[in-house]
Amino acid sequence: MSSSIFQNMAPNARRSFVVTMALCGAAAVLYFFAIQPTEEALAKARREHNEQESRLQMVNANLRAAPANKERLEKLDADLKPFREEMLEPLLGSYAMRAKSILDPLATGAGLSNMDYSDLPRRALPLPRPVPLLLYARQPIRITAQGSYMAAISFLLRVEKDHPLVALQSMSVSTTSDPERQQVEMVFEWPAKGGKSK
Repeated sequence: MSSSIFQNMAPNARRSFVVTMALCGAAAVLYFFAIQPTEEALAKARREHNEQESRLQMVNANLRAAPANKERLEKLDADLKPFREEMLEPLLGSYAMRAKSILDPLATGAGLSNMDYSDLPRRALPLPRPVPLLLYARQPIRITAQGSYMAAISFLLRVEKDHPLVALQSMSVSTTSDPERQQVEMVFEWPAKGGKSK
């Protein structure tokens, strides 16, 4: 039926119809192969632009907050400094040697003599959550000395004052033939760096 309508058309109308159909086909081809991909590319470019804009705003916010973050980091570093200084680091591969270099002046000032230091097996601390990269431990150091009971107490008070993170694990005092010079044994636990968790 449509072919009969097409044949009954005047030649000018037929030509106009063919041209219109050709233009519609060209418009459809142009839309599907040029405009639609361009719109998709434009939408993708808009999304990327919005992402970059968000990143730029985040970077600008971080830059504005940088002085405050630097101050906060310096304050945290200052707060952690006493703890870092109390960490017992080995001297010549021995924790006892490091403890000797720190505690000998205090022992001599308190009146103790014949100081002897020895390492004991390290005690691991409970793991916090989340598990940190660097683990910490308690390093026990056994100290034996000779002196009066008052000298031993004076020594303990000096250690407590100068090294508040050092804990006394045990202490024993035994008599000798000289009542003024007892045999004193103490075990101190020092904070020390452990291994790495990963």
